[in-house]
Amino acid sequence: MNKEEKNSNKCLKCGRPTHKESKYCIFHASAKEKTEEEFKQALMEYIQKIKEENRDYNFIDFSFIGNMNFKEDLNINVFKNASFFGATFKENTDFRSTIFLGNAYFTFATFKGKADFTEATFKISTEFKRTTFEGNSNFEDTTFKGHSTYFTNAIFEGDANFFVAKFKGNANFKEATFKEDAYFEEATFEGDADFRLKYFIKILNLSKIKTFSGKKLFIKLNNKGGKILFKRAYLENTYLDIELVEGVLVDFIDALLRNTKIKKKQMENHILQEKEKEFSKAEEIYLLFKNNFHSIGRYDDESWAYKKERDMERKSNCHFRILHKWLWSCFLNAIYGYGERPWNVAIAAGVVILFSALLFSLIGIGNPEIIELKGIAVYQNSGNIVDLAFKGLLKNNVIRNYPDSLYFSLITFTTLGYGDFRPLEGWGRILAGSEAFIGALMMALFVYTFARRTGGR
Repeated sequence: MNKEEKNSNKCLKCGRPTHKESKYCIFHASAKEKTEEEFKQALMEYIQKIKEENRDYNFIDFSFIGNMNFKEDLNINVFKNASFFGATFKENTDFRSTIFLGNAYFTFATFKGKADFTEATFKISTEFKRTTFEGNSNFEDTTFKGHSTYFTNAIFEGDANFFVAKFKGNANFKEATFKEDAYFEEATFEGDADFRLKYFIKILNLSKIKTFSGKKLFIKLNNKGGKILFKRAYLENTYLDIELVEGVLVDFIDALLRNTKIKKKQMENHILQEKEKEFSKAEEIYLLFKNNFHSIGRYDDESWAYKKERDMERKSNCHFRILHKWLWSCFLNAIYGYGERPWNVAIAAGVVILFSALLFSLIGIGNPEIIELKGIAVYQNSGNIVDLAFKGLLKNNVIRNYPDSLYFSLITFTTLGYGDFRPLEGWGRILAGSEAFIGALMMALFVYTFARRTGGR
């Protein structure tokens, strides 16, 4: 037998003897080239040899056929170091309650059935980089104790369940794909968590999650649609960096934020309850944001959250039985934006002055220093003569031109009262008194609003 014939009997991947007519050994041969019975028999012999020699488990590029239960079928409940790099699991795979004492590598592995890691423990490094889960994956109550756990570029085609999972170090899901729901409810993140996903379509459930002091939580969803649930989440001293496209909605109902760094622009137009017109619940969420923004000194964002809180209150009162509350809230919003819009007060003041000037020009105002003599206006103190056509004077020294009326409206609004003009008896006096009262209120309101917005919190 020549050298080439000898090499043809060795597996092209590992050098073991080939299996029957295949170019590969029984572990690397395709499912069509071996039976489940003969594969599992060879696998048990291989595992027994590893245990006797106290070696690491090497399942690189293995093609597992049939349902695989490593604890019950193969009597493995503890792995020292295990590499499943590039392995393919044709049916359901069961790693429940398995302990990985050393490094665990599932990079480029493919799970075509259900992958169950319930209550498993990974004590050191864990890598599921570019791993594909074609069925549902279950990591419920799984503990990741290593410094970092990598699901980078992993693909979850079914539901991904990380309920009550514990990440003692960093959790990296960057560029991962979730085509169905992803559940991280009651998960604990003691390190940074990166959910800057490549693709996401349905629900990212982060309800009741816990993060601890000084940790970072990154979330990025590029595709439209989908929801992120933070219901009853506990985020303390957390840096929450969220980047969302239009259409992605976030739910913070009953969440607890303590000194959590988050920005207004990241939450604007993404609150689930507001989009679904559950305004009373949305009001609670904006109250949560307001208090959190105040605690971290982001006063501009606090102003936005307070304004949105009052907007939600107004919208929730839009019912016939409490219509008066809705109308009053609309009025306060228009006048001064609930204390957050000083320029609203300035605009409203300008409208009052201009409109009052128009009314004064119609009613007329008087000037005691002007007398009328055969169509000529004479100023008593100066003797200055002015043509009535230009001054717009009528009988009894009544002025009806708009510039003078605007001047009189301005000094009345500001309560200066120089005395060069005076309101006429009747409606003129009522209008002047009303404008002076409104002016005093609005000037005080402007001072309050301006002081509130520029550091009076």
